Amino acid sequence: MTTEILEQTDQSNESQIDLQDTVSIRVEDLILGRKINNPIHDENGVLLLAAGSVINTRFKQLLRDRKMSHVEVHSDDAASVSLGGLAADPILEAANQGIFSTELTDKLDRLIESGSIFVLNSGPAVRDSMVMHGCKGYDAAYRDKLIEQQQKFGESLDGMMRGALSGKPPSGPEITGMAASYLTQLTSDADSVISAATEVGNDESLSQHCLQMSLLGMAIGTELNLDERNVRNIGLCGLVHDWGMVRVQEKIGKGRRQLNPLERMEMQKHPIFSLEMLENVAGIPSIVPVVCYQVHEQPNGLGYPRQRSHRMIHMFARILNVAHSYVSLTSSREDRPALMPYAAMEYLLRLTKNEIIDQAPMRALLNLLSLFPIGSIVILTDGSAARVIRRNKDYYASPIVQLIQTSNGKNVDPLDLDSIIDLNESELEIDQALPTPGKDEIDLSSDLFDGQI
Repeated sequence: MTTEILEQTDQSNESQIDLQDTVSIRVEDLILGRKINNPIHDENGVLLLAAGSVINTRFKQLLRDRKMSHVEVHSDDAASVSLGGLAADPILEAANQGIFSTELTDKLDRLIESGSIFVLNSGPAVRDSMVMHGCKGYDAAYRDKLIEQQQKFGESLDGMMRGALSGKPPSGPEITGMAASYLTQLTSDADSVISAATEVGNDESLSQHCLQMSLLGMAIGTELNLDERNVRNIGLCGLVHDWGMVRVQEKIGKGRRQLNPLERMEMQKHPIFSLEMLENVAGIPSIVPVVCYQVHEQPNGLGYPRQRSHRMIHMFARILNVAHSYVSLTSSREDRPALMPYAAMEYLLRLTKNEIIDQAPMRALLNLLSLFPIGSIVILTDGSAARVIRRNKDYYASPIVQLIQTSNGKNVDPLDLDSIIDLNESELEIDQALPTPGKDEIDLSSDLFDGQI
């Protein structure tokens, strides 16, 4: 038999099936060389492979090309075409028993499956009130205040996380105040706020990770034309979504390293731990637990803890997943240094094609930070060095930069107004991106990069 049937499903007159007799199996779990006695269909009942066919390499590749993560296999064939029917490792089975199912998660699952989690604006889009500064540098005094605030927020958030772990109720109004403060600052000068948060975030603590995610998530939400209430709620979710990692760190340590199966399973419990810690937080919107529960889900259905696909993942969670991916890639781990911001953006664009992250918030991130993200060090076509300081409308490949060194190696006066260049209106272009001075950053071609977020 042949797999050409996969390319002919639209013309098939026998393409529909009762999916009650099938089970959903990951494409990657299909075993090559196994013969099927019943046809394989997609989730809509469309025929992909005829009965009596053999699963081969070309069939799996065609499924991947179609961005299909799962197929529907007849229950009689499920055990033979994948290892899903085998008994699990008894150690992992015992450790995993019930860890992803609690009364609270069951309640959230019912809410998600009801299809009632949608986003509506009740006011004007925040984007309409954003101040765009064009070819203007940062206000030094204002930026110093932003950096000081970021450090203070980090200390406060860390204290609340530790307190919640020991049973002390966190302050809902204080968390809400952080998100409200970020919203005000984003409308005033988003570029400067993002730059300051990135600089402080170099300590890569859990609290700073949450703060950066919150800020970046709010900025993405603003770019997607959400209103004040929705953007603020994204910020709240970003601030608290990873609190459960404090409990994980107590068990497996803080090191960002390759985890063994038991450690990975423990790490994937952290959304559940976060929910438990948030139960005692008064004054936060009811949508926050739903979003925190889903931040690590992926549109292709391969995330955790419930392997939800795109339409079953809340918009805020998809936004924060993109923010998490960028912050994680530009942070160092025990097994690799941080990626250069440009390399991180390049890698995220690849992930978008595979539906690992959502397309709409990724496009918003690209417009927000530019292809060479704010803070990046770049070499221009005349040999001079510059730092990216601002986005440039929708010209994501031509941001606004500030010269820091001439082509002959002479430092440029940062107060020189002529040092700021709108690359969309200049003959100069970006020739290459460089690692940030003082940071051990790598690019995608490095052997140290393992392709994991």
